[in-house]
Amino acid sequence: MHGRLKRTMAVGILLVVSASGCDSQPRPATTSITVFASSSMITSLTAIGKQFQAENPGTSVEFIFASSSELSARLLDGADVDVFVSGDQDHMSAVGKAGLLQGAPVPLASNSLVIATAAGNHDKLATFADLARSDVRTAVCGGQGACASATRQVEDLTGVQLHPQEIDSTASDVLKDVTSGKVDAGVVFTTDAMSVGDNVSWFAFPGAADAAVTSWIASMKDSDQAALATKFVQDATGAAGRKVFTDAGFDGQLEAGHHIQ
Repeated sequence: MHGRLKRTMAVGILLVVSASGCDSQPRPATTSITVFASSSMITSLTAIGKQFQAENPGTSVEFIFASSSELSARLLDGADVDVFVSGDQDHMSAVGKAGLLQGAPVPLASNSLVIATAAGNHDKLATFADLARSDVRTAVCGGQGACASATRQVEDLTGVQLHPQEIDSTASDVLKDVTSGKVDAGVVFTTDAMSVGDNVSWFAFPGAADAAVTSWIASMKDSDQAALATKFVQDATGAAGRKVFTDAGFDGQLEAGHHIQ
């Protein structure tokens, strides 16, 4: 697996996280799987990875976190991975259409947009339309990621066109703009806002649920640890895994029988 990781990392800079964390006495692993996953799920999947290792002694899970668009592109280029977790349906579908998946993808969790403001929401913002006010400085996600796509969808659904002062590559950058005072508000996912703690205030808004984004998970057809990869998918979509997602702010109560067609 280490050889596979080196070839993957040579393509670009990604965030690599081991489920083992910084344990002072890690268990010697005899089998390893690599999971490509949307960066919006770092905290939740790392927790699930630790549970998986505890329940399967002698195994290790290594995560490669990045945007779904970047990860899917690497998979289409031949990256050797055991499990793929996409933050949206489109990028999972692209990998599936290339014949790289083992079986049908399974819905994992749903994430809705919220509006994040400086602590206390001193501008008294309450709706998506408020972000279009001339006196409100706004930051949004740009590019082809799930956060940006969902924001554009809300604009289409509400008829409200934003004119953001900042267009950031990630939700983390949007939140940094909010907490630093660079902007008055930012559009991010619920899980992003929850991860910041008391440094920001945030609220759901009408229309956000209609643009909710579902994450999907699937094992890869050419995995050399097919049984272990399948078990990881089962654990992530099982009751314990869904609780982890729900606790992090995702809607983890999706129907397991719902598959991408």
